Amino acid sequence: MSYESHAVLVALVGVILGFGSADSAHEANSNITTVTCLRGDKVQLYKHSHKFEEVQCRHSVRGNVRATDKECGRDGGRIYQIGYPVSRTEWITLISTCYVPAEGRTLYTRHTLYGEEIKYASKAKYRPAWSPSGQYENITASIAYQQVYQKGTLSRILGSSILANNFINNNSFFAKGHLSPHADFILASAQFSTYFYINAAPQWQKINGANWKSIESTVRNLGKFYGTLEIITGTHGILALFDKQNNPHDIYLGQRNTLPVPKYLWKIVLNKATQEAIVFIILNNPFIEAVNDEVFCENICEQVGFDKTSWKDPSSGLVFCCTIAEFQKVVKTAPKLDVSGVLVQQSLLWEPSLLNVV
Repeated sequence: MSYESHAVLVALVGVILGFGSADSAHEANSNITTVTCLRGDKVQLYKHSHKFEEVQCRHSVRGNVRATDKECGRDGGRIYQIGYPVSRTEWITLISTCYVPAEGRTLYTRHTLYGEEIKYASKAKYRPAWSPSGQYENITASIAYQQVYQKGTLSRILGSSILANNFINNNSFFAKGHLSPHADFILASAQFSTYFYINAAPQWQKINGANWKSIESTVRNLGKFYGTLEIITGTHGILALFDKQNNPHDIYLGQRNTLPVPKYLWKIVLNKATQEAIVFIILNNPFIEAVNDEVFCENICEQVGFDKTSWKDPSSGLVFCCTIAEFQKVVKTAPKLDVSGVLVQQSLLWEPSLLNVV
């Protein structure tokens, strides 16, 4: 790996840094240490030059969750932070979440995407178990996401085991849909710190693995072009499914109306350097047929360069794009943003005549 000078690496907290072989390693017994890039593969640590690969962490850092007193998103939301305790008074935040603890519902998350560096992201295949940290004890997400439990839950809500079997089977079930995704982070330790239930929402697997994954990839590609971006990802509404009498029922995976399944998931991409932004919204219902009434803003996807045929397929998750102004008229739980314009797909910057967004 080669970095030019001026870049600065900050070692993650809760580790002991060392360099050299096991027999000659020197250790920095502190929770945080600055490693400065020099040239090529050389870095500076405590006034000494070393090869980048010689700087090693003795222990893997683990993310944690802490609650704050800050309210958010209406509806009883409260800011919870996923990050790392450096000391009794210092904390490094990786992801901020607006979470409603009594309902087990995350309204939105915020994180930073370092787009220019994403090509250096860890390719570690290990996936940690999901953590319930930050959740109330009555929110049993680890059980609620099990397919057997999902089938029983839908059978109870819809009053039909046959309907439940149609919705929940080997090819159709609710997955833990990342809000701030694993692949948006560079270090393996940061990637592993995304596996908290407060950073997820129930999402149909056939949507999670299709158009939601496509949106996430699109966002990272925007980051590669624009650089550092702020990403805000959230949920809106509650999914309703119909019983045999064609009556709608709101779907909750948990008991006593907890862990609601969102009707929509959305992702704001904000370029803070220009204050331009766009919102991608996905309909979390692969079974719906009439979709026109579900698009709650003027769909500008094609106008700003995101013309993807697959995004028009409801079975993979219908995707549409909104301006921030139109989006905020509908989704009142999203954070208020003051933007200067619409963030467009990079190819349109070379063909401005194609751009027609007010």
